[in-house]
Amino acid sequence: MQRTSSLPLVPPAGARHASWLELFFDLVAVAGVAQLARLLRGGPDAQDVAVYAVLFAAFWTAWISNTLYGDVAAEKTRTRTLLLGMFGLTVMAAAVHGVQEGEHARAFALAYVVARLFANRVWQQRHQRVEGWPAARLTVGVAPWIASLWAVEERARLWLWTVGLLLDLVISLAVPVGRRIRHVVPAPRRPPSRQHHGAAGPVPVTTAHLDNEHLAERLGLFILIVLGEGVYQLVEASDTPWDRDLHLTAPAAFLTLTLLWSLCLRRGHDGVPFLPPGTPVSAAVLALHCCTAASLAALAAGLGGVVAGLDGPLHEQSSWVMAAGAGVYVVIAASVRARTAPRAGRWLLVGVLPALALCAVVAATADSESAVRQVWLITASIAWLSAAELLVRRRRATPDAADGAGT
Repeated sequence: MQRTSSLPLVPPAGARHASWLELFFDLVAVAGVAQLARLLRGGPDAQDVAVYAVLFAAFWTAWISNTLYGDVAAEKTRTRTLLLGMFGLTVMAAAVHGVQEGEHARAFALAYVVARLFANRVWQQRHQRVEGWPAARLTVGVAPWIASLWAVEERARLWLWTVGLLLDLVISLAVPVGRRIRHVVPAPRRPPSRQHHGAAGPVPVTTAHLDNEHLAERLGLFILIVLGEGVYQLVEASDTPWDRDLHLTAPAAFLTLTLLWSLCLRRGHDGVPFLPPGTPVSAAVLALHCCTAASLAALAAGLGGVVAGLDGPLHEQSSWVMAAGAGVYVVIAASVRARTAPRAGRWLLVGVLPALALCAVVAATADSESAVRQVWLITASIAWLSAAELLVRRRRATPDAADGAGT
């Protein structure tokens, strides 16, 4: 039997790795993901899910702005700069709990504004703009967040935050790279000296080239953090009597997380499932990474909620969260794989629709089906997606091998 190829588990020799400073900075992601997952516990409603989506996107945006700086600056990264960015993200994470109350929401928004303006100042001083995510240097999307500091109603505040995030996304996706960097900024004024005469000319804004391999490692580490939070939630949810239901459910939940790890990091790239290796980092890839991380965190929170309810009535909302997280993840993986599948229509019909159907069954039977069956249905959905992709890969490799044998 022909073995299917997979990505190496470690980067190639000589590749740049995350520094101790960057790893320390990523600790704030651990706290942030844990706090955000709390929004989906205890029977969340549609409003809670909307708040979760917006807050996760905001936290990720602030995180990626600092991560891109570390990727570009490399060994010239300033410790103070990343630590200040880390402090801002820490305040955001701390404000998540009770964010639907006025003061915590304002604290979250203020920390986000400060973190974004500080990141903007860093890129302004470097006279650079990131080719993969130009919103890291621009502040157009921050304006609605500033306006939200005076908003009284929670709904109005949430809409302002959403508009700001959408502005960042549209700018990053829609503006061509060439137009982003074809301008200059005034040079800082220098005091007259004997060595310097005349006015300083404008300083061109150049494009900052990313270290794609290093950034892929950082993006993958973020996904690992999300999966680690899922493992923690399962362990915490197991603080129930170890009966037959728990013995049947826990292996399925762990198998689901293992499959997700494999699809994102062994058979994907940049933490995005099925993304071909070597794909350059772009705004679309980063947006997919954000959506992947958010769906994984939601799926893990739903799994934890269902497992925690084994000794009592199954929370209908937790099943909905679990099914929605898995469904969004399947859609992301399917859309990425469809771009490279030899027959995209067959892939969507055979590989994707059955996986989505299983997620729909879980959502439709959230108030009637047992927890054990619901968790195993989610496991079957991800396993089906994985097996279908392996089949597509093998069928694509078989004609290539036959052509090679015939030449």
